[in-house]
Amino acid sequence: MPITFSEKDMSLNSYPHTDAMVIEANIQGWTIGKILVDTGSSANIIFSSTFDRMNIDRNLLQPAEIPLIGFGGKRVEALGKISLPVSFVDITNPRTEHVTFDIVEMNYPYLAIFGRGLINKFEAVVHQLYLCMKMPASRGIITVRGNQQLTRDIERGVAQGKEMYMPSKLKRPQSPKSLTKKK
Repeated sequence: MPITFSEKDMSLNSYPHTDAMVIEANIQGWTIGKILVDTGSSANIIFSSTFDRMNIDRNLLQPAEIPLIGFGGKRVEALGKISLPVSFVDITNPRTEHVTFDIVEMNYPYLAIFGRGLINKFEAVVHQLYLCMKMPASRGIITVRGNQQLTRDIERGVAQGKEMYMPSKLKRPQSPKSLTKKK
């Protein structure tokens, strides 16, 4: 199924722009906002503060073999890695894939970063100018739009409001028992 873009896909406050693409997605049953789509990153990252709020036991993390290289070549050691279901919700046409995330402890204005691995796994196409991402799903194309105002608020350090919430409108694709602490 071909993925195309037209001016109908552009839903921006101002144009032209140099804004990052910030979206919302479902990760392990949580609706997470303030996700940076970074086509320049090879890593998919969930920041530890977000991971902890998701109530996933850190003992489930697997060792991260390769350190991450950040801005300016700075080495960043991940706490570990974990595979979690990620869903893009179109009520009649959802798509879910398991994605491996590095869990990183650092202060960052985003809750997660979706890098090239996730983009490739979902066979997504990002149109940066339109702040729009599209991907194939079982019943057609899913369109995910970036939030231009939220992006600007984050960059100015004034972003507020709901960042993550549950329950999600999408049924959990995996039993929560498999990712919670055993008693």
